[in-house]
Amino acid sequence: MSEIRLENLNKNFDKLPVIQNVSLTVKEKEFCVFVGPSGCGKSTLLRLIAGLEEATSGEIYIGNKNVTQTEPYHRKLSMVFQNYALYPHMNVRQNIEFALKTAKIPSETIDAKIKKVSKTLGLEQYLNRKPAALSGGQRQRVAIARAIV
Repeated sequence: MSEIRLENLNKNFDKLPVIQNVSLTVKEKEFCVFVGPSGCGKSTLLRLIAGLEEATSGEIYIGNKNVTQTEPYHRKLSMVFQNYALYPHMNVRQNIEFALKTAKIPSETIDAKIKKVSKTLGLEQYLNRKPAALSGGQRQRVAIARAIV
């Protein structure tokens, strides 16, 4: 993952400021955690970085590229949502491979990625199960697997 840099980032909902003048650098291979009470802006900040919300002002850089006005798909970021956002009609394998197939990644590459991530996250035995047949922790691992690939 490339460096992520926020410069004087602001987000208002109507006239209510939610994110105020945030500047932050997360260097490549660093790990960053946002902690705070419900409603303090953690999810909004992540949505801004991913491009799912538009900043009121400020700039977002991924690597050395200003992506503030870049569409989410072109930022090449993944998120795991609180509700996991799994497709209930698809099994675990199909959920993990969905974005890869949409991006027209070759089948052999998809199979290799799924094999590696399912082994890493302990999902091998669940690949043919639907999300409803999984525990909350297993669903979370499926969402993480989808973000990783």
